[in-house]
Amino acid sequence: MARSRPQIPLLAAPAAAAAAGPAGRGAVGRNAYEAIRSAILDCTFAPGMALSEQSVSEQLQVSRAPVREAFRRLVMEGLLESAPQRGTLVSRLHRDRIADAIFVREAIECRAAELAAKAPLAQRRALAAIVQRQLRAQARRDYAEHLAADEELHHAILDLAGHPHAWPALRLARLGMNRIRHLAIPAVGSPRIAVDHHRVIVDAIVAGDGKAASRAMRVHIHSPLDFLEAIRREHPEYFETP
Repeated sequence: MARSRPQIPLLAAPAAAAAAGPAGRGAVGRNAYEAIRSAILDCTFAPGMALSEQSVSEQLQVSRAPVREAFRRLVMEGLLESAPQRGTLVSRLHRDRIADAIFVREAIECRAAELAAKAPLAQRRALAAIVQRQLRAQARRDYAEHLAADEELHHAILDLAGHPHAWPALRLARLGMNRIRHLAIPAVGSPRIAVDHHRVIVDAIVAGDGKAASRAMRVHIHSPLDFLEAIRREHPEYFETP
């Protein structure tokens, strides 16, 4: 009996491709990139999964050109891999790369949390609203919104620290960590743990205690390592073999 071809999960189609002119084509390209990236980060496209331009373009209802460009960008970001005779694959998880991401995040975010504690009090207090939104998303089990609020909070702390232009480097380091959290969500209570950590970080920032904020951020950054072995036992195929 012939093996059936794995079906790629349906993606939400981006904005209609009918928009005329370069601006419309640019929007289609951005939306295709964001849709594919989101599917990788929330593990709709699981680590190691093979993707084809044709299949993805059909699901997004766009031409292959914006999908090809999105694949190129995602290869540069390390979320996709392209190899001769293998095609395009979603990158598997790799402990060394995760360790590198933690190193980058510690260098940027622990210092950012310390500096954010010196920002004006009204701006510091605004962080609590983001945590509350994440808490509501957790209660609804809306994991996409949960991770969106997570990213907004970390971005806001960097802004309060006075280093908004460091966000691209931090965002890149966070990519693999987001996949770990998403894979851990069903089994180990990752959303609750993340919200608890965020509360401690924000409370310290609002209180103006930069040292405590930095310590809490370090605990938070290292926490995905607690999920790795559980994920590896459940899905060894998601990991790069040494």
